[in-house]
Amino acid sequence: MRGEAIAADDSRACGDLKWINPSAVSEGDAGTPGTRLQYHPLRIAEPEVSRPFPSDPPGLKPLITRCVLPEIYDRTMEVSGKSKVLAKFEARTDLQAYGPNALLLFALQLRWGITDIEGVAAVALTDSSNDKKCDLVYVDRANGRVVVGQGYFSEKSDLVAAPSNKASDLNTAVTWLLSGPLEGFPEVLRSAAEEVRDAIENDEIREFHIWYVHNAPESENVKQELHQAVATADSLIRNHFKTAQIEVTAMEVGLGELERLYERTEATIAVTDELSVVVSGGFETAGEHWSAYTTAVPGSWLREQWGKYKGDLMSPNVRDYLGIVRAERNINNGIKTTASSTPDRFWIYNNGITVLVNDFEIATGPDGESVLTISGAGIVNGAQTTGALATLSDADAPGIAETRVLTRFVKCEDPEVLGDIIKFNNTQNKVEAADFRSKDEVQERLRKEFDDVPGADYRGARRGGIKDAIERSANRLPDSAVAQALAAFQLAPNLAYNETRRIWEENGIYSRYFSERVTARHVVFVFSLLRALEAAKKRIGEIPEADRTEAQGRHMQFFRRRGSIIMMLAAISGSVEVFLDKPVADRSSLRFKENASPAKASALWQPIVDAALSFSSQLIDATDLGLKNAEVVKNAGQNFQGMIEATADANRERYNGFSELVESVT
Repeated sequence: MRGEAIAADDSRACGDLKWINPSAVSEGDAGTPGTRLQYHPLRIAEPEVSRPFPSDPPGLKPLITRCVLPEIYDRTMEVSGKSKVLAKFEARTDLQAYGPNALLLFALQLRWGITDIEGVAAVALTDSSNDKKCDLVYVDRANGRVVVGQGYFSEKSDLVAAPSNKASDLNTAVTWLLSGPLEGFPEVLRSAAEEVRDAIENDEIREFHIWYVHNAPESENVKQELHQAVATADSLIRNHFKTAQIEVTAMEVGLGELERLYERTEATIAVTDELSVVVSGGFETAGEHWSAYTTAVPGSWLREQWGKYKGDLMSPNVRDYLGIVRAERNINNGIKTTASSTPDRFWIYNNGITVLVNDFEIATGPDGESVLTISGAGIVNGAQTTGALATLSDADAPGIAETRVLTRFVKCEDPEVLGDIIKFNNTQNKVEAADFRSKDEVQERLRKEFDDVPGADYRGARRGGIKDAIERSANRLPDSAVAQALAAFQLAPNLAYNETRRIWEENGIYSRYFSERVTARHVVFVFSLLRALEAAKKRIGEIPEADRTEAQGRHMQFFRRRGSIIMMLAAISGSVEVFLDKPVADRSSLRFKENASPAKASALWQPIVDAALSFSSQLIDATDLGLKNAEVVKNAGQNFQGMIEATADANRERYNGFSELVESVT
């Protein structure tokens, strides 16, 4: 309730709390205006668990006196009431074009560090009024993840909670996606449902996330609605995909969770307290700028720390504990079973955990025992092990005190090495295939060539972290998008759309698309075509359905199909000789004559994109099952090329204008 005095007996939740007159806040109380004030979402209740607010600014009546803390994460706000994460979000002008879905996309980046957010938006966002109650269906086959999302954004500053009916909509959404008859689906949802079901049937999905993202405080009503959506999705997966082993989770991503996710990008180790544990021995290993102590800790100690710090204990980890959702099938249930039935074997069955610390010290206790004292703790690998042990009841695990967990406590002074420790130790955040190519000779050469390309930021498989993704360079060429564009332009749309990871993993495939012949300016040539197609979809999508021409309606029908943009890119490449009116022996030799920025190059493709869209109906069949039917894809491409050839004379002036901009360099 921004800027509103709240009576001491008011039972409403207080989200964006601030003083009536921030300029009057004294330095001894909450800091000068603009400094940070740590607080929770608050509710008046139960004096025995409440706590006083900071002492009142001189001369002002307190806004609130005693508050209870609900089970929502802390968040850090400015004294003025401005959230740091919302300030960062507002600075992302590239996302604002997505309107009410912008925050939903930003949350995805906060959670998983997605660099090609434009590409994700072009495929995953739904744009139909008949969207079956979800705004986003994101299928990430490479990481085994589906996210079904609903977004809400309000300009009001006094919201106490987001509308719970939008959370209940997600229950409808998962029902349609997992079990609804496809014949009754609008195009955009039918294609999404086909992709979700196909990925699950092919055992490519391990996580099914249900998200409600908004800019209000979290609430109990929303939480209950999301619990119902989880139960529905879990039941449907059990009934329709009997062999699938999938974690189904839900998250309300409101102001508190957004702030927590953002803070985890700022601080590697969120828990800074000094902790001690009795160990039965261990050994120290050291290298340049790092040292580690390896030992075994009692499972009861891990459970104690989880109970105290919850998700903050996992600050370097890409995801928190997922919970025991599908009891007989998930890995966390296996951890629990081992701990409860054979605690003496836990050490040899479990891979152990890695904990980042600011410092550690081993000493001898009063009874001769070894005592390890650590300063700060962040579990970088082992969230599921820790969470599973932590949620065991005393009845489930009478021997948890005897359970021993192999643990490495690591301290590191070098930020670059620290980043690599996080990246390579986090088993749930698999080392991306592109990481193995970052020092490849081709990538090294391309990075140097891109130094001379204006308005282009190409990292050549050198990934940053989540912080890098959310503070992204406006000129960034994401590795995944570049690989997709190169493969699709070489007429491999299925590989580009469904198996991008193989481009980086398999030497033969990698050398085919990142060959010695590929130059930075060719990368700009194909990448800018990808962005031009995404922009075309966005432009049409922004036109209200009632105001679209018949042609625009057909084009949007095509764009709503999963894989449509990649298929169109491949089809345009297949007809490139018609557009240029000359033979092309090697597609990788093509580039624009002007050393154009990716943004300018995208505009140069516009006449070709406009012409190609006239024949998009020829490609619709290819998008069934996401471009996986090679024969259908091939035939669709040939039919498209036939139409381009048949109308070439009528479009010759347009094509000649484009041809004048392009050259082939061998």
